[in-house]
Amino acid sequence: MTLSTVTSRIETTRLLGGLPLRDHLLQQARTAVAALGAPVRLCIVQVGNHAPSAVYIRNKQKACAAVGIATEVVHLHEGQGEHALHATLKALAIEPDVTAVLVQTPLPRGWDVQAALDLVPAFKDVDGLSRASAAMRFTQPEQALLPATPLGVMRLLEAAGIDVAGAAIAVIGKGMVVGAPLREMLHNAGAHVVEIDKDTPHPASLTRDCDVIVAAAGVPGLVTAEWVKPGAVVIDVGLTRHDGLLLGDVSRMEVEGVAGTLTPVPGGVGPMTVASLITNICDAACLQLGRPRTPWKVDAGAE
Repeated sequence: MTLSTVTSRIETTRLLGGLPLRDHLLQQARTAVAALGAPVRLCIVQVGNHAPSAVYIRNKQKACAAVGIATEVVHLHEGQGEHALHATLKALAIEPDVTAVLVQTPLPRGWDVQAALDLVPAFKDVDGLSRASAAMRFTQPEQALLPATPLGVMRLLEAAGIDVAGAAIAVIGKGMVVGAPLREMLHNAGAHVVEIDKDTPHPASLTRDCDVIVAAAGVPGLVTAEWVKPGAVVIDVGLTRHDGLLLGDVSRMEVEGVAGTLTPVPGGVGPMTVASLITNICDAACLQLGRPRTPWKVDAGAE
Protein backbone atom coordinates (compact mmCIF):
# COMPACT_ATOMS: atom_id res chain seq x y z
CA MET A 1 0.00 0.00 0.00
CA THR A 2 1.38 3.42 -0.88
CA LEU A 3 0.10 6.72 0.46
CA SER A 4 2.27 9.17 -1.45
CA THR A 5 -0.36 9.95 -4.08
CA VAL A 6 -3.11 10.89 -1.60
CA THR A 7 -3.43 14.67 -1.64
CA SER A 8 -7.04 15.61 -0.81
CA ARG A 9 -9.09 15.49 2.36
CA ILE A 10 -10.76 12.12 2.82
CA GLU A 11 -14.32 11.21 3.75
CA THR A 12 -13.74 8.62 6.47
CA THR A 13 -10.86 7.71 8.75
CA ARG A 14 -10.42 4.02 9.46
CA LEU A 15 -9.96 3.33 13.18
CA LEU A 16 -7.38 0.59 13.68
CA GLY A 17 -8.05 -0.95 17.08
CA GLY A 18 -5.54 -3.17 18.82
CA LEU A 19 -7.99 -5.43 20.65
CA PRO A 20 -8.76 -7.90 17.81
CA LEU A 21 -5.06 -8.13 16.95
CA ARG A 22 -4.19 -8.66 20.60
CA ASP A 23 -6.71 -11.48 20.90
CA HIS A 24 -5.39 -13.07 17.70
CA LEU A 25 -1.84 -13.10 19.11
CA LEU A 26 -2.96 -14.35 22.52
CA GLN A 27 -4.70 -17.31 20.87
CA GLN A 28 -1.41 -18.21 19.21
CA ALA A 29 0.44 -17.71 22.51
CA ARG A 30 -1.91 -20.07 24.33
CA THR A 31 -1.10 -22.78 21.79
CA ALA A 32 2.62 -22.01 21.97
CA VAL A 33 2.73 -22.22 25.79
CA ALA A 34 0.83 -25.52 25.81
CA ALA A 35 3.22 -26.96 23.23
CA LEU A 36 6.29 -26.15 25.35
CA GLY A 37 5.37 -28.75 27.95
CA ALA A 38 7.26 -26.78 30.59
CA PRO A 39 6.23 -24.06 33.08
CA VAL A 40 6.58 -20.45 31.88
CA ARG A 41 6.88 -17.79 34.57
CA LEU A 42 7.07 -13.99 34.48
CA CYS A 43 8.39 -12.07 37.48
CA ILE A 44 7.48 -8.37 37.71
CA VAL A 45 9.50 -6.19 40.08
CA GLN A 46 7.76 -3.04 41.31
CA VAL A 47 9.10 -0.34 43.63
CA GLY A 48 6.65 1.86 45.51
CA ASN A 49 2.91 2.33 45.03
CA HIS A 50 2.54 4.11 41.69
CA ALA A 51 -1.20 3.70 41.03
CA PRO A 52 -1.10 3.57 37.20
CA SER A 53 1.63 0.91 37.42
CA ALA A 54 -0.69 -1.27 39.49
CA VAL A 55 -3.25 -1.10 36.67
CA TYR A 56 -0.64 -2.00 34.06
CA ILE A 57 0.56 -4.92 36.17
CA ARG A 58 -2.96 -6.30 36.53
CA ASN A 59 -3.43 -6.11 32.75
CA LYS A 60 -0.20 -8.05 32.23
CA GLN A 61 -1.18 -10.65 34.80
CA LYS A 62 -4.60 -11.08 33.21
CA ALA A 63 -3.09 -11.62 29.76
CA CYS A 64 -0.53 -14.07 31.15
CA ALA A 65 -3.21 -16.06 32.94
CA ALA A 66 -5.24 -16.25 29.73
CA VAL A 67 -2.42 -18.08 27.92
CA GLY A 68 -1.07 -20.22 30.76
CA ILE A 69 1.89 -18.11 31.92
CA ALA A 70 2.40 -17.91 35.68
CA THR A 71 3.17 -14.50 37.19
CA GLU A 72 4.69 -13.22 40.40
CA VAL A 73 4.99 -9.61 41.56
CA VAL A 74 7.92 -8.73 43.80
CA HIS A 75 7.01 -5.50 45.57
CA LEU A 76 9.77 -3.42 47.14
CA HIS A 77 9.39 -0.31 49.26
CA GLU A 78 11.22 2.81 48.16
CA GLY A 79 12.93 3.00 51.55
CA GLN A 80 14.72 -0.26 50.87
CA GLY A 81 16.85 1.62 48.36
CA GLU A 82 18.35 0.81 44.97
CA HIS A 83 20.63 -1.82 46.47
CA ALA A 84 17.58 -3.96 47.33
CA LEU A 85 16.26 -3.62 43.77
CA HIS A 86 19.63 -4.57 42.33
CA ALA A 87 19.97 -7.56 44.66
CA THR A 88 16.49 -8.77 43.69
CA LEU A 89 17.21 -8.49 39.97
CA LYS A 90 20.54 -10.28 40.30
CA ALA A 91 18.82 -13.16 42.10
CA LEU A 92 16.06 -13.41 39.49
CA ALA A 93 18.65 -13.33 36.69
CA ILE A 94 20.02 -16.71 37.81
CA GLU A 95 16.77 -18.26 39.09
CA PRO A 96 16.14 -21.23 36.75
CA ASP A 97 12.38 -21.25 37.40
CA VAL A 98 11.99 -17.65 36.18
CA THR A 99 11.54 -17.40 32.42
CA ALA A 100 11.15 -13.63 32.15
CA VAL A 101 11.87 -10.57 34.28
CA LEU A 102 10.25 -7.17 33.96
CA VAL A 103 11.18 -4.00 35.84
CA GLN A 104 7.97 -1.99 36.24
CA THR A 105 8.65 1.68 35.61
CA PRO A 106 8.64 4.41 36.71
CA LEU A 107 11.18 3.91 39.48
CA PRO A 108 11.47 6.46 42.30
CA ARG A 109 12.83 9.87 41.36
CA GLY A 110 16.61 9.88 41.14
CA TRP A 111 17.00 6.12 40.69
CA ASP A 112 19.04 4.90 37.73
CA VAL A 113 16.49 3.18 35.49
CA GLN A 114 19.00 1.96 32.91
CA ALA A 115 21.23 0.44 35.59
CA ALA A 116 18.27 -1.60 36.83
CA LEU A 117 17.24 -2.68 33.33
CA ASP A 118 20.80 -3.77 32.58
CA LEU A 119 20.68 -6.31 35.43
CA VAL A 120 18.10 -8.35 33.49
CA PRO A 121 19.93 -10.79 31.18
CA ALA A 122 19.04 -10.47 27.52
CA PHE A 123 17.46 -13.94 27.33
CA LYS A 124 15.01 -12.93 30.10
CA ASP A 125 14.60 -9.28 29.09
CA VAL A 126 11.06 -9.36 27.70
CA ASP A 127 10.94 -5.55 27.70
CA GLY A 128 14.00 -5.55 25.41
CA LEU A 129 15.33 -2.38 27.05
CA SER A 130 18.69 -3.42 28.48
CA ARG A 131 21.90 -2.44 26.74
CA ALA A 132 22.68 -6.13 26.27
CA SER A 133 19.38 -6.57 24.41
CA ALA A 134 20.09 -3.54 22.25
CA ALA A 135 23.52 -4.93 21.36
CA MET A 136 22.05 -8.35 20.59
CA ARG A 137 19.69 -6.80 18.05
CA PHE A 138 22.80 -6.02 15.99
CA THR A 139 24.99 -9.04 16.74
CA GLN A 140 22.38 -11.82 17.05
CA PRO A 141 19.08 -10.46 15.71
CA GLU A 142 17.53 -13.93 15.52
CA GLN A 143 18.00 -14.28 19.30
CA ALA A 144 17.01 -10.74 20.34
CA LEU A 145 13.77 -9.79 22.07
CA LEU A 146 12.30 -6.55 20.71
CA PRO A 147 10.82 -3.85 22.97
CA ALA A 148 7.13 -4.56 23.39
CA THR A 149 5.55 -1.21 22.49
CA PRO A 150 7.62 -0.59 19.33
CA LEU A 151 6.97 -4.20 18.33
CA GLY A 152 3.25 -3.57 18.83
CA VAL A 153 3.50 -0.49 16.59
CA MET A 154 5.24 -2.49 13.86
CA ARG A 155 2.52 -5.11 14.04
CA LEU A 156 -0.21 -2.47 13.78
CA LEU A 157 1.47 -1.10 10.65
CA GLU A 158 1.56 -4.61 9.23
CA ALA A 159 -2.12 -5.05 10.04
CA ALA A 160 -2.87 -1.77 8.29
CA GLY A 161 -1.24 -3.15 5.16
CA ILE A 162 1.67 -0.69 5.25
CA ASP A 163 4.97 -1.72 3.67
CA VAL A 164 7.38 0.37 5.74
CA ALA A 165 10.29 -0.21 3.34
CA GLY A 166 10.80 3.11 1.58
CA ALA A 167 7.96 4.83 3.45
CA ALA A 168 8.50 8.24 5.07
CA ILE A 169 7.67 7.75 8.74
CA ALA A 170 7.77 10.47 11.39
CA VAL A 171 8.52 9.32 14.93
CA ILE A 172 7.63 12.00 17.47
CA GLY A 173 9.53 11.48 20.71
CA LYS A 174 12.97 10.05 21.44
CA GLY A 175 12.31 8.16 24.67
CA MET A 176 14.18 4.96 25.52
CA VAL A 177 10.97 2.92 25.80
CA VAL A 178 9.34 3.78 22.45
CA GLY A 179 10.94 6.47 20.29
CA ALA A 180 14.57 5.35 20.21
CA PRO A 181 14.02 1.59 19.68
CA LEU A 182 11.19 2.21 17.21
CA ARG A 183 13.43 4.41 15.07
CA GLU A 184 16.01 1.62 15.06
CA MET A 185 13.44 -1.01 14.05
CA LEU A 186 12.04 1.18 11.28
CA HIS A 187 15.52 1.96 9.94
CA ASN A 188 16.28 -1.76 9.87
CA ALA A 189 13.04 -2.36 7.94
CA GLY A 190 14.08 0.15 5.27
CA ALA A 191 11.91 3.11 6.25
CA HIS A 192 12.95 6.73 5.82
CA VAL A 193 12.61 7.91 9.42
CA VAL A 194 11.97 11.56 10.27
CA GLU A 195 12.93 12.24 13.89
CA ILE A 196 10.85 14.79 15.79
CA ASP A 197 11.37 15.99 19.36
CA LYS A 198 10.59 19.06 21.46
CA ASP A 199 13.53 20.94 19.95
CA THR A 200 12.57 20.30 16.31
CA PRO A 201 11.63 23.61 14.61
CA HIS A 202 8.35 23.65 12.68
CA PRO A 203 7.60 19.92 13.19
CA ALA A 204 4.26 20.08 11.36
CA SER A 205 6.05 21.04 8.14
CA LEU A 206 8.02 17.78 8.40
CA THR A 207 5.22 15.44 9.42
CA ARG A 208 2.94 16.68 6.62
CA ASP A 209 5.28 15.04 4.11
CA CYS A 210 5.17 11.65 5.85
CA ASP A 211 3.15 8.56 4.99
CA VAL A 212 3.02 7.50 8.63
CA ILE A 213 3.15 9.44 11.90
CA VAL A 214 3.89 7.72 15.19
CA ALA A 215 3.21 10.04 18.12
CA ALA A 216 5.07 9.02 21.30
CA ALA A 217 5.82 12.33 23.00
CA GLY A 218 3.51 12.09 26.00
CA VAL A 219 1.91 15.45 25.17
CA PRO A 220 -1.90 15.23 24.96
CA GLY A 221 -3.39 16.60 21.74
CA LEU A 222 -0.01 17.52 20.27
CA VAL A 223 -0.75 16.24 16.76
CA THR A 224 -3.50 18.24 15.07
CA ALA A 225 -4.88 18.25 11.53
CA GLU A 226 -2.17 20.57 10.26
CA TRP A 227 0.46 17.92 11.13
CA VAL A 228 -1.14 15.22 8.97
CA LYS A 229 -1.00 14.60 5.24
CA PRO A 230 -4.47 13.56 4.03
CA GLY A 231 -4.67 9.78 3.93
CA ALA A 232 -1.67 9.20 6.20
CA VAL A 233 -1.55 6.50 8.87
CA VAL A 234 -1.39 7.94 12.40
CA ILE A 235 -0.33 5.70 15.30
CA ASP A 236 -1.04 7.27 18.70
CA VAL A 237 1.25 5.84 21.39
CA GLY A 238 0.58 8.63 23.89
CA LEU A 239 -1.30 7.80 27.08
CA THR A 240 -1.81 10.55 29.65
CA ARG A 241 -4.30 10.45 32.52
CA HIS A 242 -6.12 13.75 33.07
CA ASP A 243 -9.22 14.22 35.21
CA GLY A 244 -9.99 10.52 34.99
CA LEU A 245 -9.63 10.41 31.21
CA LEU A 246 -7.01 8.68 29.07
CA LEU A 247 -5.67 11.09 26.47
CA GLY A 248 -3.47 10.38 23.47
CA ASP A 249 -0.89 12.56 21.75
CA VAL A 250 -3.25 12.97 18.78
CA SER A 251 -6.23 15.31 18.77
CA ARG A 252 -8.68 12.75 17.44
CA MET A 253 -11.47 15.23 16.73
CA GLU A 254 -9.19 17.22 14.44
CA VAL A 255 -7.34 14.36 12.78
CA GLU A 256 -10.37 12.23 11.92
CA GLY A 257 -11.33 13.05 8.35
CA VAL A 258 -7.72 13.83 7.47
CA ALA A 259 -5.84 10.67 8.41
CA GLY A 260 -6.58 7.56 6.40
CA THR A 261 -6.02 5.32 9.42
CA LEU A 262 -5.86 6.22 13.11
CA THR A 263 -5.35 4.16 16.25
CA PRO A 264 -7.71 5.10 19.09
CA VAL A 265 -6.77 5.88 22.69
CA PRO A 266 -7.49 3.78 24.61
CA GLY A 267 -7.73 0.52 22.69
CA GLY A 268 -5.05 1.00 20.05
CA VAL A 269 -1.37 0.59 20.87
CA GLY A 270 -1.94 -0.40 24.52
CA PRO A 271 -3.44 -3.85 23.83
CA MET A 272 -0.69 -4.53 21.29
CA THR A 273 1.97 -3.70 23.89
CA VAL A 274 0.50 -6.33 26.20
CA ALA A 275 0.23 -8.87 23.37
CA SER A 276 3.82 -8.25 22.31
CA LEU A 277 5.00 -8.70 25.89
CA ILE A 278 3.27 -12.08 25.92
CA THR A 279 4.83 -13.16 22.63
CA ASN A 280 8.24 -12.05 23.98
CA ILE A 281 7.76 -14.26 27.04
CA CYS A 282 6.95 -17.20 24.77
CA ASP A 283 10.01 -16.43 22.63
CA ALA A 284 12.20 -16.21 25.75
CA ALA A 285 10.97 -19.62 26.88
CA CYS A 286 11.74 -21.11 23.46
CA LEU A 287 15.24 -19.64 23.44
CA GLN A 288 15.98 -20.98 26.92
CA LEU A 289 14.69 -24.44 26.00
CA GLY A 290 16.53 -24.51 22.69
CA ARG A 291 13.29 -24.56 20.69
CA PRO A 292 12.46 -22.58 17.51
CA ARG A 293 10.61 -19.33 18.09
CA THR A 294 6.94 -19.15 17.13
CA PRO A 295 6.27 -17.56 13.71
CA TRP A 296 3.72 -15.06 14.99
CA LYS A 297 0.99 -14.10 12.53
CA VAL A 298 -0.75 -10.74 12.41
CA ASP A 299 -4.28 -10.90 11.06
CA ALA A 300 -4.31 -8.03 8.57
CA GLY A 301 -8.05 -8.49 8.11
CA ALA A 302 -8.86 -7.64 11.73
CA GLU A 303 -10.71 -4.44 12.45
